[in-house]
Amino acid sequence: MGVEPPKPEQGEMNVLTEVEIARLLSAYAALALDPTEGTLAEWWKLVRRLVIVALGTALRRSELLALRWQDVAILEGRLSVRQSFVRGEFTTPKSRTSRRTIEIGPQVQATLGEQWEASRYHGDDDLIFGHPTLGSPLDASKLSRDYMRPALKRAKIDKPFRVWHDLRHTALTHEAAAGNPQVYVQLKAGHSQGSITERYIHAAQVIFPGAAEKGEARLFSEVEQ
Repeated sequence: MGVEPPKPEQGEMNVLTEVEIARLLSAYAALALDPTEGTLAEWWKLVRRLVIVALGTALRRSELLALRWQDVAILEGRLSVRQSFVRGEFTTPKSRTSRRTIEIGPQVQATLGEQWEASRYHGDDDLIFGHPTLGSPLDASKLSRDYMRPALKRAKIDKPFRVWHDLRHTALTHEAAAGNPQVYVQLKAGHSQGSITERYIHAAQVIFPGAAEKGEARLFSEVEQ
């Protein structure tokens, strides 16, 4: 019996700009300090860290919620996707391209370090982003309803935005806009087909029309004119 291929990621992509990303993260920080939020400060900080890792890794929701400490080597800057959390169960990704190891940058490394310090659960098999007091898997719907959409509202981001899908779209579009090769973006995304990744290359050219000029400025910065 053949393995069913992953479904292409369909639907309109809504991408956050650099300014909107900054506003969103500032909104989380403000909500964590808001005295009216009471004991929720720990949750606002947790979700802020989750959003940073989502943007820095382009992981799918199911992959983020299944991450365990044994899956990351923070100092070495590596993260491995080995499991997914789907419909209340942990599963192994069926697609070979979904099981991948990616490079993580300084911001994600620092954020994972913060999560380590904040977490009560440090075992290899413990979830990185688990319930703060129970260590159990997080409820994606509750996170979206109670923490992600309110933060978008606080940041005055009112365009249509599917919090989980479009965080991933944002991450991959910015990867393409940074001038990273399509094959790199494809491997990071865990796409089985290059045609899926091409959507992000095209989106980057439309949304960030100055990306080519910025890429040249980096490439030829040391060349004498």
